[in-house]
Amino acid sequence: MEKGFVFSLIFAAIVAVFALKNGDKVLIDFIFTKVEVSQAIVIFASAILGAVTVSILGTMKNIKFKKEIKELNKKLNLMVVEKDELNILLEEKENEIQSLKEEPAANNTYLEQDEKNMEIDNSAKD
Repeated sequence: MEKGFVFSLIFAAIVAVFALKNGDKVLIDFIFTKVEVSQAIVIFASAILGAVTVSILGTMKNIKFKKEIKELNKKLNLMVVEKDELNILLEEKENEIQSLKEEPAANNTYLEQDEKNMEIDNSAKD
C-alpha cells in the first residue's frame, strides 16, 4: 500500500478515538447564531474539511505540474526537430568540405598535365 494512504488511515483512527472520548455537548458561537453540538461531530467535521482542503490543493498542484510537463514536452520536441535540422546541415557542410578537399587534388593533376604539355611544347620548339 501507499505510505500516504496508510498514514491517512492511522490518522483517521486516532481522530475517531479522540472524538468518541470527547462526546460532550459544546456551544459553538457563529457570527449570527449559537449552536449546541456534540464535540465529536465538530472534530469529525473539522477533520473532513481539512482532508477536503488538502485534496483540492493537491489536485490543483497536480494540474499545474501536468500543464508544465506538457509545455516542457513541446519545447523538447521543438529542440529535437531543431537538433535534427542542425545535424543535416552539419552533414551537408562536412560533405561540402570533403568535396573541397578532394577538388584541389584533381586540380593538381590537371596542373601537372598542363606543365608536362608545356614542357613538351617547349622542347618541341627548341
